[in-house]
Amino acid sequence: MEQIKKIKVKSINSKILFGDFGNGKYFGYKNKKIISLVEIKLSNKLSGFGESLVGIYSPDLYKKNLEYLSKFFINKNVYECLEVSKNLQKNKFFFYSGLLKSILASIEIAIFNLIAKLKKKTFAEALNDYFFLGKRVLLNDISVYASAGSIRSTLRDLEKDLSLSEKLKIKNIKIRLNIKSEYKKKITILKSKNFKFAIDLISNTFEDNEILKFPKFLSFIKNFNPLWIEEVLNVDKLWDFQELKKKHNIKYSYGENFNSKFDFYNLIKFYKFDYINVDISHITITELVDMVILLEKNNFKNKILFHCWGGVINLQTSLELASLFRDQVYMTEFPIADFSLNNDFVHNVDIVDSKVNLNSINRMNINDIHAKDKNLITKNLINKYEFNFKK
Repeated sequence: MEQIKKIKVKSINSKILFGDFGNGKYFGYKNKKIISLVEIKLSNKLSGFGESLVGIYSPDLYKKNLEYLSKFFINKNVYECLEVSKNLQKNKFFFYSGLLKSILASIEIAIFNLIAKLKKKTFAEALNDYFFLGKRVLLNDISVYASAGSIRSTLRDLEKDLSLSEKLKIKNIKIRLNIKSEYKKKITILKSKNFKFAIDLISNTFEDNEILKFPKFLSFIKNFNPLWIEEVLNVDKLWDFQELKKKHNIKYSYGENFNSKFDFYNLIKFYKFDYINVDISHITITELVDMVILLEKNNFKNKILFHCWGGVINLQTSLELASLFRDQVYMTEFPIADFSLNNDFVHNVDIVDSKVNLNSINRMNINDIHAKDKNLITKNLINKYEFNFKK
C-alpha cells in the first residue's frame, strides 16, 4: 500500500477510436461507431483505460471536458484520485448527473484498473478490497443476454442475430423493435426458437405513430411473457408510467440515460420499475457502490441490468462488477452487433448456458485490448451519431 501511494498520475489524455458498425442498419448511426476512452499514465509508466458513454455521442465534448477535469488528478496517487472524484461529486450543481459525471465514470474505471494492476488482482478483487475489505463472495459465471437487432432490422437480420446468439450459447436476447411493422412476425420467430427475450423500445422513439399502436402492442406482447420491456416511454413522459403498468402488467426496465443513484432509486422505489438499466461508463463506480448499499438496506434484489452499448472496457468492467454484486445484478448486456472494435473479444469469450466464464477472459489486463490502438479520429468523424429532430 505504501509503495503504491508513492506512484503519481503523470498524464491524462483522451483516446477516441472508431470502427465499422452495424452495416448502416442501426438507428442513429451510419456505418461507424465511436468510443471515447481516457488513458491515465502513472509515474511508473503503467497505463489504465476507462470509457465514457457520452463519448459515443459527442467525443468532442468528452475530449474538451476531460482536459478540464484532468487538472484535479495530476500528481495524485490512485487512492487520492478516488477521493478527488468523491469530493467533486459532492458538488451537485455540476456532478449530480450528465456529461461531467459520465466523464468521471471513465476516470474511475481507469483508476480502478490501475489499482488492480498495481495489486496484481482482478478488477472485482480490487473493488472488493477497497470497498468491502475483501468480504464479498465473488461470482465467476455471469448471466448475460445477447443484445442486437435494430428497429431497421428485417426478418432475415433477426434470423442472423438469433443464429449468432445460439452459436455463442446465449439463449436470452434483447432486440429493438419498430412497432409500426412486422413486430408480430419477429416475436413469433423468437418464440419458435425458444429464446427468452426482452424488447427495447428506445424511449418509444417513434411516438408520432405509436400513440395509437402502443397499447395494442403491449396487449399483444404480454401474452408472450417477455423478460422485460425497456425504455418504454421518453423521460419527459415518465409520470405516465404507473398508469401504463396498471393497464399492461409486464416487467419493465429503465434508466440507461441516468447516472445518479437518486434517480435510479426513484425508478424502483417510487415509479415501481422492475429493473434499472445501469451503465458503468456513465455512473461512477463510487456512486454505484452507494446505490447498491442503498438497495440492499431496503431489501431490493436482482434489480440491476448492466447496460453495455459501447466498447470492450464498458463490457468487461460490467462483467467484473456483476461478479462483485451477485445478488443485485440480474443480467449483463452482451452486445453482439457487428462492431470491429469489439468482435475479437465478443467471439472469444467462454459462454455456457447464457453465462460468461470470467476466467476465460484476460482479467489481469482488463483494457490491454485498446493499448496499441491508434487515436484515429478525424474532424469529419467527430460527430457521426445523428439526432433527427422532427419539425
